[in-house]
Parts: sequence; C-alpha cells; structure tokens
Amino acid sequence: MSGAAATAQHDTETYYYDTDDAYNFYLELWGGEHCHVGIYAPNPEPTPECCMKASDVALEKLMELCTPALQGGGKRAMDMGAAYGGCARALHKKFGCKVVCIELSKRENEVNIQRNQEEKLEDQILVPGELSFDDTKEPSESVDCCVSEDSILHAGKGRPAVVAEAARVLKKGGYFVFSDIMQRDAVDPANLNRVYARLGLEDMGSPAKYIEWAAQAGMRLKRYEDFSSDIASHYGTIKKMLEGPIRDKLRGKVSDAYVESMIEGLGAWVDASNAGNLAWGFFVFEKMERRDAIPSQRAGVECGNIVSTLNIVSTLNIVSTFVVQCRFNKEAV
Repeated sequence: MSGAAATAQHDTETYYYDTDDAYNFYLELWGGEHCHVGIYAPNPEPTPECCMKASDVALEKLMELCTPALQGGGKRAMDMGAAYGGCARALHKKFGCKVVCIELSKRENEVNIQRNQEEKLEDQILVPGELSFDDTKEPSESVDCCVSEDSILHAGKGRPAVVAEAARVLKKGGYFVFSDIMQRDAVDPANLNRVYARLGLEDMGSPAKYIEWAAQAGMRLKRYEDFSSDIASHYGTIKKMLEGPIRDKLRGKVSDAYVESMIEGLGAWVDASNAGNLAWGFFVFEKMERRDAIPSQRAGVECGNIVSTLNIVSTLNIVSTFVVQCRFNKEAV
C-alpha cells in the first residue's frame, strides 16, 4: 500500500469489513455476493431478498454501461474494491473477460476465492491478495475497463489517487465505470457530520470532484446517471429489516451493540438523503488518446430536455444540480 488512499482505505475497511460483527452482518444480509447500494422499486419490502434484487438491478446497470468497453473477445477488466467478487463473476459470465479483483479485506478475498473455486473460475477471476486500489500493482495500459461499486468513498483524501490509478492501468479508449455514494457539491459539510462519523471520514467525494479528478488523470466524462433517491430507499430498507425479525437471525453472529450502532447510522444516512445532501449515481469516464484532447474549458451536457454548458475547471459546483439521467454530448465539445 502507498499514500493517503492506502492509509485511509486500510483504516476504514479494516473497521467496516474485517471485524467479526461487520463481516457477519454483510455476509448474512447480502449472501456473500454483493455489498453495495441497490436500485429499488417503489415501496420496497424490508427483506434480504428485496435488497439482493435491488443490488442485482444496480449491477445490471453497471454492466450495461461497461458494454462498449468489454464487448468482443479477449478483454480484461479490473474491479476496484471487489469485496466478495460478485461483480467480477457477473462481468466474466456476461462478457467472457478476465477480471482482476483489487480488495484490501482479507476475509472478503477469502470468500471471493472460495466462490471462484466452487464455480471453477480461478483462471478467469484473479485475486492477487490484499491490495489498495491506489496501488494495484497492475501494468500500465493493461485493462479495457475498470469498475467499482460504492468503494471509492472509503479512500478518504486519497480519492484522486484512486481515480489516477484507474487511468494509469486503463488502455487508451478504455472505460472507468463506477458508482459511489457522494455528498452534493454545494452541501454544508456541517450537515453531514453524523454520516462522516459513521464512515470514519472527514468528507466524501462529489459529482463535480470526480469529473475534476478524472480530467486531471486524462479521462473525460461520457455519461452520468443519477439515482440519488435510492440512498434513502436502500438504507431505510435495511434499517427496517434490523428493527424487525431479521435481527433474530443475526443474534449470536452480530453483537447487539453493533446492530444498535448500525440502526443509528442508517438513520443518519436516511436523514441526510431526504434532506438532499447526498448523491449516488453511475459515472462513465473514457481514457483519452492525448491529455490535451480533454475539454478543459467547455463540455456539453444533455439532461433530458435541458442542454447546458459548464466550465469544468471553474464551474464544477453546478453539475449535480441537474445531472438526472445525464448523457455526455460529445458533439457539443
């Protein structure tokens, strides 16, 4: 590991995912395949099946956005923050690509390896050990598509280094497709103190920041799709589950103190989301042939019937106010 991203990722992921409580909690609720926000139907039922279905819908969205980069034979992908490897296996089954899994959690890597062995995918899904996603050890320009599901927020102040690492390993023309839980660009950080405390972080990324960091790393935005309302749906559903019969299922595997803390933390997520302070969505960035080809002054963004221009350098704070189902308009650049 190296740099701020590795330090921040180690601190937060060790707390969240390698303790007995956290490991058993996520394994029981998500079944050892996924550990990320889902896309929900209205009025979701507070059941593990509902959460897993919503997670599958989010995964399908991610794979849809990866298609231009991974269709055809002989492709290679990287999952940054791979957790149990559910996304990696899905990518391989859909596109036939090899996938390298970058994950700091030893216990989640062990689950990933076990799942791959059970499905005889050891040669297709590679788990090279406990690695930070700002220092993946992969060769430069060796990957057609990098993906990540709600992991980069854990890198703390090292988030720009994670984006730069994705750009480094991508081939020219390759895609970086990821979702992340973010704060709104113009939010007052004081309104998110409960969320920061829950994560053990000082801040979160934002849509505008990711666009800025990607441009600095030699990538340009092709698409952003906003699903921010699903944050409240996701965490609200899990909170209701923990307040209902599912708590009995966790007894003996997850401590009561952890569950109570989780319920309180989930309430903070729901409140912040309902207040309009959080964002969640899917980005598609493309690594450019030349850094000077990236639009540093104006990019066209088409959002439904709204067409606007923004200065990526100095006016980034306006992006998240209108990026609902956005599509990058290359012709406007």
